[in-house]
Amino acid sequence: MSAFGADAVKSSFGTVWRELVFWGRSDGLDWIFVFKIILAAFLAMWISMQLRLDQPRTAMMTAVIVMQQQTGLVLVKSIYRIGATIAGILVGLLLLSLFAQEPVLYVLGLAVWVGLCTAGSAFYRNFRSYGCVLAGYSAAMMGQFSIPEPTAFFSIASTRLTEITLGILCAGVVSDVVFPRRLSDAITSNVQNRYREFIAFIRASLSGAAGRAELDSMRLRLVGNVLSLESIRSNAVLEDPEIRGRDLRLRKLNSEFMAVTTTFSSFQHLLKRLTKNATPAGQALTSLWESFGETVVTKGEIPANADAAHQAARRIAAFRAVLGRRIEEVRKNIAADGDPQTVLDFATAVELLHRFLRELHAYTRTYATLPNAENEPNTPDDIDFSVRTDPVVALLSGGRAFVGIIVIGWFWIASAWPYGTSALTFVAIASALFASAPDPSRNTNRMFIGHLAGLVAAFVYKFLVMPDMDGFALLCASMLPFLMVGLYIRTRPGLVDIGFGYTVFFIQMTNPSNTMQFNPVDFINDGCGVLVGVVVAGVMYRTMIPVAGSWLKRRLARQIRHQVIMACFDPLAGLGNRFESSTRDLLHKQAAVQKIENEQDRRLLTLMFSVVEIGRAVIHLRQDAVALRMPQPLADSVQESLSATALFFRRPSATFHDAALDRVTNAIKTICLETESAACACPQNVLNRMLTSLHLIRTALLDEDVLVAVTTDGPSTNLLGVIPHAA
Repeated sequence: MSAFGADAVKSSFGTVWRELVFWGRSDGLDWIFVFKIILAAFLAMWISMQLRLDQPRTAMMTAVIVMQQQTGLVLVKSIYRIGATIAGILVGLLLLSLFAQEPVLYVLGLAVWVGLCTAGSAFYRNFRSYGCVLAGYSAAMMGQFSIPEPTAFFSIASTRLTEITLGILCAGVVSDVVFPRRLSDAITSNVQNRYREFIAFIRASLSGAAGRAELDSMRLRLVGNVLSLESIRSNAVLEDPEIRGRDLRLRKLNSEFMAVTTTFSSFQHLLKRLTKNATPAGQALTSLWESFGETVVTKGEIPANADAAHQAARRIAAFRAVLGRRIEEVRKNIAADGDPQTVLDFATAVELLHRFLRELHAYTRTYATLPNAENEPNTPDDIDFSVRTDPVVALLSGGRAFVGIIVIGWFWIASAWPYGTSALTFVAIASALFASAPDPSRNTNRMFIGHLAGLVAAFVYKFLVMPDMDGFALLCASMLPFLMVGLYIRTRPGLVDIGFGYTVFFIQMTNPSNTMQFNPVDFINDGCGVLVGVVVAGVMYRTMIPVAGSWLKRRLARQIRHQVIMACFDPLAGLGNRFESSTRDLLHKQAAVQKIENEQDRRLLTLMFSVVEIGRAVIHLRQDAVALRMPQPLADSVQESLSATALFFRRPSATFHDAALDRVTNAIKTICLETESAACACPQNVLNRMLTSLHLIRTALLDEDVLVAVTTDGPSTNLLGVIPHAA
């Protein structure tokens, strides 16, 4: 072979190898996950058959349900599954012992329990929500199997708990032994992607090429990244001691990221308002901001490791040193203009720019030190993530599940339907499972499609393929292609519910065991009962307070506005991080789907960022005011501005808007008079910071986009016709 031919072969092999490596790091990971689930399910089925357990399918379904991409998530989910199953079994025992001969009271008691669990699943997040779901439908499943023979409850309950524990053990062993994926890798990926997306957001804002819709989508992704990191962090503590050692840095990273994004948003909006009106301050600030982009943001690659992050931090620090001199040069020209409004606009923007650079530098340094594994001291209270959930909406979700159980239970009792317990169980499952989902109606529809496809596939397999299989090896080989289809669909974004519903229902209806029963009539009736339960749950989601309805949107808008009231009056200890995190958490459903569905969602996003900006300014104002011994007129003026602002966000109207604007403007004038007074004993830098905070509040109150967002729940008065021109 010539040298040229040998080089060509090597080049071809190299290309093929690179493609294989790329595939292995993308789609290959999904296929590994698919085969890990299959291995865990088959292992659980084999052990169950060897132990002569009644229903090996329970162990198989548990392995399929519990298995996650990362090992740490499997451990956390397993703990909640065992605890919730025990709770559900105990409640099922109580209901059967009291009402075994009274179906009406039994259905009523089950409806109350499932409703409470559904409310819990809507109120809590992550695996706590899953635990509430499981506690609810475990009681329903106990009734399904025990109502025909109540005296066998203890045997059924102990067997089910054994099968569930077996499935959990199989999933945990396979997840930890076969190509394990650690949550620490997911944390690293999340942090790197977030830094990359934030820098991309800054670049898009600098260039001006991105439209409003694109910028809003990028903002929503940044909110989702905050919530995602907190979710991963809270689940990772069980996996690895190193993660527990980095817990403080992860909390600090999230806190600093929220702070820097809020400051950047405030600066960006202020700069937009100033440039829109072609003010001298806007022109001067645009030049400074563009120099920041040239020297910091667009220089080099986005840091993907600790060394690169340290270099980025040093570049930011160097720019901060140069920026001070440039600002003083521009400030002289602005002061020579003589317009007090221009001077105030420039001073406010400069303070925000300094704060943004300081916070970006701190965030980048924390990002750079994340790989360090040394232990940290206990986490301070002021960087804990605060979750904000509406208890009224959670209770209404529970009421929806209660009604669904009552409807199915009434039909079951009135018609003496033999398969009513199947419908009862699955209306409980579907009602609780998607209570906290962004769009439960859509999830239920996809679950129905998956169940229907799983029912057809199970019928084909059980009655046409399975009778010819002899031995465990052939049983697994024949089930393999059917399971692969559903599990691969489960890995596809947007199709998770279909794949999950298909796989679980295929196993449910196939029901592999040591002694098989082949009864197509019973099979079809049982499957139809399950589908009826899912359909009823879907109807409840669509008709009883639908998620897309205007009432929930208006209530969410009021909750977001209430955050400003919290910023005005809550105790200052830890308020900054508590305010930032809880405000973002209110949009967790929109952040989960990473999509702005309509104009109302866009207004909610605008409202959230406006509230964060105003609330942050309020908190800084209160912190500076507490640090000073202000003259009584100044203290009264600041307090009046806070009270008027809170009142406007509590009850948006033209009257309260004018009152808030007047009080904030009066506080600004009072501080300006205090700074010019020869008898002023307050530190000048603190008064300047207070002036910056008040000016931010005032410009936000004058912004038309903010006013539209604040009045998104239908004000009685059109504020846009009464606001003065935004200076």
